[in-house]
Amino acid sequence: MHAADSPDKAAVIFEEDTITFKDLMDKVELVAGFFAQKLGDDKQQVVAIIITNSIDFIITHLAILHAGHITMPLDPAYKKLEIDAILDRMKPAMLVAQSQYSDKYSLRQDMEISLADDVLDFMPKSGPRSLIRLDPKKQVATITFTSGTSGQPKGVPNTHSNHAWNIFTCSKVWDWTSDDRLLLNLPLSHMHGLVIGLSGCIYHGNTMYLHQQSFDTKTILKELASGKISLFTHGPIAYSRMVEEPEEYDISAVRLFISGSAPLSPALWKRFKDRYGAEIIETYGTSETGRIAGNLPDDKTPGSPGRPMPGVEVKFSEVGEVEVKSGGVFPGYWNNPEATASATTADGFWRTGDIGEIKGGYLYLKGRLQERIRKFGHTVSPRDVEWALLENPNIREVFVMGLQGRAGPDDKIVYFVSGDISDDELKIYCKDNLPFSWRADRIIRLESLPKTKNGKPHLKKMQELAAA
Repeated sequence: MHAADSPDKAAVIFEEDTITFKDLMDKVELVAGFFAQKLGDDKQQVVAIIITNSIDFIITHLAILHAGHITMPLDPAYKKLEIDAILDRMKPAMLVAQSQYSDKYSLRQDMEISLADDVLDFMPKSGPRSLIRLDPKKQVATITFTSGTSGQPKGVPNTHSNHAWNIFTCSKVWDWTSDDRLLLNLPLSHMHGLVIGLSGCIYHGNTMYLHQQSFDTKTILKELASGKISLFTHGPIAYSRMVEEPEEYDISAVRLFISGSAPLSPALWKRFKDRYGAEIIETYGTSETGRIAGNLPDDKTPGSPGRPMPGVEVKFSEVGEVEVKSGGVFPGYWNNPEATASATTADGFWRTGDIGEIKGGYLYLKGRLQERIRKFGHTVSPRDVEWALLENPNIREVFVMGLQGRAGPDDKIVYFVSGDISDDELKIYCKDNLPFSWRADRIIRLESLPKTKNGKPHLKKMQELAAA
């Protein structure tokens, strides 16, 4: 539609390169012929891609979808061992990789491997092959992976209908229109950047200013201050770095700052507002469910990811686990019916693994189910402790973990802390500001907290640090 209505409008601006909607559509149709020719049209096949943020990624991804097949993007930041393990487990029909990542995977007999340049230069020798078209509620579009915060990542397939539901829902609550322009440097290999970023811009006909996935604070702030950008979405770590930037930038032209992927502390929300005069819109969702809750441009509550999104049913288990049903919920883990069944309730709700509650219509998250802490007869929420600690301006990052006590019913509380504060100063702050049951049994000092590829705290690594 946009290729016909606005053929010369820039679809993507990446570094020194720009591609219009008309050129993007023409290129996608050509490259789709490559996948149709190689993979056939009798059934959907999985295509793994290892391509960094670029116009090449976008063309390859959209061409796979246009041919009717399934994109499985792999983050180029993954180690070779990780990629080989995923390829061995998922068994895609094809891998498309940029030449600079040829050392990221092993050669395999059961998978065709093509270099991205060869795919993008494809010219059909005959007319287009027929393309696979199924029910959008059943035709899988992408396979991404769970964050791996506590174990091995699982393959998460999302259908075309799941993607569309997410975009339509976010469009309603954010007043997202064709006039918006999005700055994106989230990895396109993860759900947040791929769907809310790329697919949202394609749907609306927005110009997307795409950056590499490494976050350079000055470069991002200069772009935001240029007056060209109306939407920016990222995780809390990006907003934390923007607050710490010593130079001054006027980013008031940006209409919405959106945060996802991890909880946004009220202290960081307030520091960003004090520094830049803008109120961040926090959202909550998972790879398996899409968006669950979101603040609104004129209805923001620090410490809460907002009200449940339109069309989302939310309920809570006896222990407070958030359970969800909506058009964004995926069809189930790829070739893993046991994991799917264990996370689905008898009445069809998806168990998120997050503990939460609704107060005054707003959803509040208290941490992961496996993170609950029992101390002196109290149930302690790690999230409450973390946010109380982050009120201290000398604490940059904190993660709170409970370790099961061996000598009694109480858990041991461990703080992982980075920042400019001594252990004695931290203990005095906790004595003056935190309930006794919230205080640490151990404090582990770190330069920065270990995180997963999409910026979430890496629970398994911190468990290993605590055990050591």
